[in-house]
Amino acid sequence: MLRKFIREPLVHFLGGALLIFAFFWATGSSRDPADYTISIDETDIARLRSDWVRNFRRAPTQTELDSLIDQEIAEEIYYREALRLGLDKNDPMIRRRLFTKMRFVDGQEVDNVAPTDAMLQQWMDKDPDKYALSPLYDFEQIYLGRISGAEAGKRIDQLNAGTGAAAFAQSISLPETLKQASIEEIGRQFGDKFAGQLEGLKTGVWSGPVTSGFGVHAVKVTAKAPGKAARLDDVRQRVVTEWRAAQQAEQKEKALARYRAQYEITVAGRP
Repeated sequence: MLRKFIREPLVHFLGGALLIFAFFWATGSSRDPADYTISIDETDIARLRSDWVRNFRRAPTQTELDSLIDQEIAEEIYYREALRLGLDKNDPMIRRRLFTKMRFVDGQEVDNVAPTDAMLQQWMDKDPDKYALSPLYDFEQIYLGRISGAEAGKRIDQLNAGTGAAAFAQSISLPETLKQASIEEIGRQFGDKFAGQLEGLKTGVWSGPVTSGFGVHAVKVTAKAPGKAARLDDVRQRVVTEWRAAQQAEQKEKALARYRAQYEITVAGRP
């Protein structure tokens, strides 16, 4: 009778289950075998090889590649063991890093959307002044050096009285004249501070002192074409960039609202 009982399949099954239970009880773990499986596939190896080429500008040797794979395995083991020990908890750096990655993931969907011209035009129409084209300037400039504003004012008065530019001009690697130059172009060459002062200058006379990162200038605006409303093709890249940034911000806020709705949140001092 005992032999017949031992041969029963159900007995074998129950015996195996008891052995597994005993192992878990003895080790004090609820180990999931799948969580202890690490697989480095061809995609992983290709990524490791590509990262190496990007850093060293050559393919890794087999020894180097084997070392990269071993490092990948070690990192994965330590990553999983750290999670099991809860080392990711209450760590502000890890928390911030995961926050940043989640925000990136929530806004990534917008990157795959190609806005139509109608969408971009509608975006421009919300704030047409923001995308208006810059005025265009024709002007001459004389670099006076690093002198005081009072001294520069005296020299500008002399220029308007007929003194030649050669009496005051100092050598500098900047153009003496520009034609049909936008504020952006002027800013690239003379600096934004210089460009921002042109709007208030009179036309046809030497004005200033106009300051830049180089020093002090006398400037004569000879012509100014006022700015005008932009066409989409004039500012397309800027509109696309700003439209996409706004869509990403909106997408992220919607995602946060969905997540937040799932939580019961209490804050000390708040009703």
